[in-house]
Amino acid sequence: MISKGYKAYENEEICVFWNPDLCKHAGECIKSNNKVFDVSRRPWVDVSQAPASEIAAAIDKCPSQALRYELK
Repeated sequence: MISKGYKAYENEEICVFWNPDLCKHAGECIKSNNKVFDVSRRPWVDVSQAPASEIAAAIDKCPSQALRYELK
């Protein structure tokens, strides 16, 4: 499990963790998958919008590690 400060968004395939204090707002997640990551919506992470592999690929581009994931 990821350390405190991270919020979790999950489905049966993946658990996405986001730490707003670490986020540098580079926007790589949004550029990579704007269906999953959409700041105009609450919650802004919707893991039902793409397969786990696509979500993981977008998170791998996060330069600050504010976004992390665990595959189930």
